[in-house]
Amino acid sequence: MNTHWFSRVLASRWLVVAAAGLLGLQLGAGGALAQSESSLSAEQKKKLKKELQQTYKEGAQAGNKENYEVAATRFEESVQLAQKLGLSDLVSKIENNLAESLRGAGSAALKQENYEDALSHFNALGEYTDTDPTAQYNQGLALINMEDSTEAGLQSLRRAIEIGNEVGNTRVAGLATERIQDEFLARASKALQGDNPSQARIDEALGALDQMTEYVDPNANAMFYRGTALYESGQYQQAVQAARQGLDLHQGSRTDAAKFHFVIAESQIELGDKASACQTFENAAYGDYEARANHYLENECDDV
Repeated sequence: MNTHWFSRVLASRWLVVAAAGLLGLQLGAGGALAQSESSLSAEQKKKLKKELQQTYKEGAQAGNKENYEVAATRFEESVQLAQKLGLSDLVSKIENNLAESLRGAGSAALKQENYEDALSHFNALGEYTDTDPTAQYNQGLALINMEDSTEAGLQSLRRAIEIGNEVGNTRVAGLATERIQDEFLARASKALQGDNPSQARIDEALGALDQMTEYVDPNANAMFYRGTALYESGQYQQAVQAARQGLDLHQGSRTDAAKFHFVIAESQIELGDKASACQTFENAAYGDYEARANHYLENECDDV
């Protein structure tokens, strides 16, 4: 066979990945050919090679234009043609380009909030890689935004964390962790909205925070909501403990830390420790909690 038949394909960033392998293949080496290829006539081989050249070129052109769905379709056709020709080494190289196309198509669909299409692309991508935490992460994002797919999305995000830690991609593992935390924090926050939440809503918030721990460790905000829920249910000592754990985890500004101090101070008031509460309110008098903390300081702490 002619070992340079593919060299005329358009040079592009997509072709850089596979070009060296494509041009370096010893197409005439019998060991590299599948059994089906040996049954093809010379004319059939010539036709298939021409089709492969064209589909790969079209895939590369589409990829360069960020038309990833078209690129994926063309590269899929290229894979099938390479398989018919028995070019197993070439198949794996084209599949690398196919995977990049599917990743690009899925990311574009996510950005457009077209979650079903995004999921389809990332599911297909999973057939070509099982060590890419980004694929699992994006699959999880798609699922978690689809109706009745939240649990499946959380499972995908947890898998992204596992793979990310295994391959050393701590960035994606961290993003997946934050997204899982955000899911349960949103549930807890919604349950605790408004003044004097019912015990049923308090239990709902605590249940969401407990469920979070089945997937990831709680963060500072999780401990804030836990402290708030415990305060609302009259478990003041436990509320203080939770809020203090949140402070230990907290890495933000003094303004952001005010909410933890406020929960602690209100709980200390209810526990009868007015002196400690008034000192704690001083640390709570920032940002969104400034007015409420100052109200306590002016009305409850003037004689301390």
